[in-house]
Amino acid sequence: MAATGPRALRALGRMPRWLVYLLTLTVAVLAVTLPPGLPIRPRRDTLAAWRLGQQVQAGQAVFIWIDFGFGAQEELDPMLHAVLVQLMRRGALICLAARAVEGSQIAQEAVQHAAAAFPTYRDGYGRTWVNLGFRPAPDVALRAATADLPVAYNGVDWHGVPLAGLPITPRLGALRPGIFRLAYVFDWGDGYAAMMTYVSQVTGLPFVVGAITMEAPVIQPYVATGQIAAVIAGTRGAAEYERLLGIHGQGTALQEGSTVTAAFVTLLLLAGNLAQWAGGEDEDMEPAGGGDPSR
Repeated sequence: MAATGPRALRALGRMPRWLVYLLTLTVAVLAVTLPPGLPIRPRRDTLAAWRLGQQVQAGQAVFIWIDFGFGAQEELDPMLHAVLVQLMRRGALICLAARAVEGSQIAQEAVQHAAAAFPTYRDGYGRTWVNLGFRPAPDVALRAATADLPVAYNGVDWHGVPLAGLPITPRLGALRPGIFRLAYVFDWGDGYAAMMTYVSQVTGLPFVVGAITMEAPVIQPYVATGQIAAVIAGTRGAAEYERLLGIHGQGTALQEGSTVTAAFVTLLLLAGNLAQWAGGEDEDMEPAGGGDPSR
């Protein structure tokens, strides 16, 4: 094809690759740091999880089980933060425990981050929330918690502080309805299965799963049959939850950043194809059959 296209398109087609990469990186960074405020419409699953959180009344206990490590924080931390903000707004008593070894630290940092705007939680450890941490054989501890939660966790929190001395402990007798209103599992493995088998199916306590995007399709059949109350799926689910809460957090920033970057890359692909159409084949391009073009 003869090079008869517009000069701008031909120039675009000759853009060096390093500049394309730099432009894409710049767009991604700007989209995250200066969010454009794209519309985010919550899906049915996210709405269901949010509504369950809204039903928690002040003084009711909620159990949060952390089944992910540092490698999944980017995707699961935003939804954990959003749920904590909602529960703190509702005035819930929050009891956290960990199935993953790193979960003790992740839980502690998440609450401290969310509690920055809630003095009753920021200064209320042992009264409004407690971190039981990780125990070896965590599924065994979870199952035992349905009968006696403090005993199941050896009577101490994650730092070894006796639970008997904490004002919140008498409100956390056992992991079952009537004592706890709701449970959450933030999961990148099969923690949801343990919660379903040892707690929900035995006691009837409803629970919500916060899952990485790739895990959500595995969980959906259990949501459809009512064995899991709701699921918050991936970064998009976190962004939707934040939108329902009226906050702009990390989930929204990541979702908008990925959306804008994907749109920019699509435009680059379209522009490259137009440049090729307008400018004809590159003079330096090797013939389709390969070999030396001088032959």
